[in-house]
Amino acid sequence: MDVQQPPVLVQVQQEEAPPAAPVEPTPIEVNVAKYIPESATAVTMIVTLTPPTGQAVIYAAGHEREGTLFKGPRSIDEVKLDGPIVFVKLYGATSFDIQYTNYRQPY
Repeated sequence: MDVQQPPVLVQVQQEEAPPAAPVEPTPIEVNVAKYIPESATAVTMIVTLTPPTGQAVIYAAGHEREGTLFKGPRSIDEVKLDGPIVFVKLYGATSFDIQYTNYRQPY
């Protein structure tokens, strides 16, 4: 009489990969000197985003934490300047258009 051992069942638990950290968008450099004087300390701009559900943060070099948030298809706000360059980070938007409406200069 042959006696066979029952098959051994082994259950292997796979470790779950940690959730991927959100990828920070690459900033897009925009030179505003063509539209406003270099001495300007702030500029009011209208930002149009595509698709309209997107968002953009616009800030001066070295002032990432002080950026201005633009939401929706078209919004207006002021961005502080520190020179002629601003950076745009797009969140959920694929393109943007900026219109400059006004600027402030030091007294």
